[in-house]
Amino acid sequence: MELINLRSRRFWIFVVVLLALLIRVWAANRLPVDFDEPVYVQAGIDYAELIKSGDLMGVINYPENPEHPPLIKLLYGMIVLALKDQAQWWLVLLSSRYLSVLFGTLAVLIVALMDPLAGGLMAVQTLMVKYTGQAYLEALPLFASVFAVYALLKSSKLYDRWFWFSAFTLGMTAAGKFSYFPILIVVLYLYIFEKKYPWKSILIFLFVGGAAFFALNPSLWSDPLDRFIGSILFHAQYSQGEHVLNVGYPWYQPILWVARSWGYEWHPGVIVYFGFDGLIFLSGLIGLRFEWQNRRWVVVWLVSGMLFLLLWPTKWPQYALVVLPAFCLSASVSMTRAYRWLQEQENYYQWFTDMLPKPSRFIWVGAILLVVVLALGWLVNSIVIGFNRVGWSNINSAVSELPSNTVYAVLISSEGDTILGTNNGAVIWSFTDNVRDDGEWTIYNQQNSSLPDNRVLSVAEDPDGGYWFGTRSGLAHYDGSQWKTFVKQDFGLQGEEVHAVAVDSQDRVWIGTNAGAAVFDGDHWVSFSTQNSPLLVPLILSMEIEQSPTGDVVWFGTAVGVNRLEPDSSEWEQITPGNSGLGVGGVSDLLIDSSGRLWIATLGGGFSIWDGSDISRYSVSNSDLPYNIVQAVYESDPGVFWIATSIPNRSGGLVSRFDGAKWESFPPNRSGYSGAETMTISQTVDGKLLFGTLTAGVDIYEPKD
Repeated sequence: MELINLRSRRFWIFVVVLLALLIRVWAANRLPVDFDEPVYVQAGIDYAELIKSGDLMGVINYPENPEHPPLIKLLYGMIVLALKDQAQWWLVLLSSRYLSVLFGTLAVLIVALMDPLAGGLMAVQTLMVKYTGQAYLEALPLFASVFAVYALLKSSKLYDRWFWFSAFTLGMTAAGKFSYFPILIVVLYLYIFEKKYPWKSILIFLFVGGAAFFALNPSLWSDPLDRFIGSILFHAQYSQGEHVLNVGYPWYQPILWVARSWGYEWHPGVIVYFGFDGLIFLSGLIGLRFEWQNRRWVVVWLVSGMLFLLLWPTKWPQYALVVLPAFCLSASVSMTRAYRWLQEQENYYQWFTDMLPKPSRFIWVGAILLVVVLALGWLVNSIVIGFNRVGWSNINSAVSELPSNTVYAVLISSEGDTILGTNNGAVIWSFTDNVRDDGEWTIYNQQNSSLPDNRVLSVAEDPDGGYWFGTRSGLAHYDGSQWKTFVKQDFGLQGEEVHAVAVDSQDRVWIGTNAGAAVFDGDHWVSFSTQNSPLLVPLILSMEIEQSPTGDVVWFGTAVGVNRLEPDSSEWEQITPGNSGLGVGGVSDLLIDSSGRLWIATLGGGFSIWDGSDISRYSVSNSDLPYNIVQAVYESDPGVFWIATSIPNRSGGLVSRFDGAKWESFPPNRSGYSGAETMTISQTVDGKLLFGTLTAGVDIYEPKD
């Protein structure tokens, strides 16, 4: 017996399913959080809480997202229950994506059982990959709909097991998502015109499907008719709602969804092949002629599905999955006929027979086994990377109201809000515990406030809850209702680019600028420049205020070193590179840690720690610090520090965690970190770390317990 039969149908079905699984697992691990995923994952979390408390009526009457049946969201809830104490939001999201991968791969398997080449096309179709690799509602009803068709095709007599499978999965399709129910037209066509089962038996078939739909849809259990009508009416009203109208997709948008490789265009770093969606679309149209001669039900599927998509006012891209299996089946026929024609030409003209090598079957088998082993290894590695991404997310201008992806400052206010200084204004952002890109966004810029410049470089909060925004062109104070602006004439300095701002224990406001420092006591400004103080250089990049037993101490990080000022005694000290042990480069950040030590981050010399008498320096030469350009340091827990570094001579950066002995870095190819340069680090009241980046918005990390 041969080890592998390269002509075996089962072998090619195995290859197709393995390919589908690999691509979808990779996508699940790599795709960014999409628009509806937080909604569905949160619903799963809510359902898990209701089930855990034994609140059946709470499950039945769950008020959120009522337009879609709860089946998939309940399955997401089962994942939460299975994870128990490990059910962090991002682990729930990843596990829910894996559930979508499972059903998406099973859908490919069913189509491959009908036609292996069609299954292969479905495995690589980019919209299929995207929406069966994310925690959407698509994968389960997609699988159920194709299985309903497959089971009826397999049915050889009335009331055999395939008959019941088809009826049950038809009901499961509707219980998954209403938009997949047009598959009923295909099933009825097969039932009446190809199987030619008695008309009266249709009632039994539909009754079983309806019973399955009801049993799998708990939201109908208390008030079936009103709940069902309410869901349908919601879709009709939503299609005429503000969101749909504002997006403004044309009536023919579904044709565009299936005719181009949108998955590749949207996520080229995730779907790494160009995509064959256009070829599948064109081949599918050509194949309709041949399908009408042999598999008319494919034509019914494709035509009825496209009519539904064209007539239904809501044109979201995921709806296209309803018709894509039919396109793949039809495309398979035209591609197979084209291949046979080319094969006939080759047999006649012998163009390639003498040119191409003819490896033995042993070599083919060995090559295939090697590919399978490498693919399985890649799959395992991809899953490991996926779990390393757990806890990470990213908020940027493409998926939120963030006005710019350049974030210079992050501050967590006394009220728990996140205050951001960006390249296009100041932001006050309130987000919930579980939905990272939700919440309220308030954006202040020169158009709607007295902010002196849209580039906000630094942020501080005073004891009264007012915010101080240091900008490229001055300082602004906002108390919640009124603005007050200060410029260089107020500071008494030659420049007004405010790189650092802080409030001391006496409510004095300190700023560090490109022309020195200044302090404001509420009435008057006092300036410190190289002309009237021992300040090392005019350019101040960072600042830290230490509360010592003798009063406040202000530390200034300058372009060449560190200055220390005791305001009450007007005593100055300085730390500069050389014998002190301080690394070279501007001082980008300063931190007084929980032990009272001063951390000094430099732009080229790593970072140093000063304990009051000695300095310890850390660089790439004597530690696991990835790069010597350090942009920010932050203490998340006593003795646990985060260091943000930049890659020399090119864009990008890395964040690392350091506990005084052990280092752990988070490269973007092995974690969920974006890989952009982190300029600032802060932490929410519930422990989430926020990394403001130069080009990728805000990275968020929820440390594992």
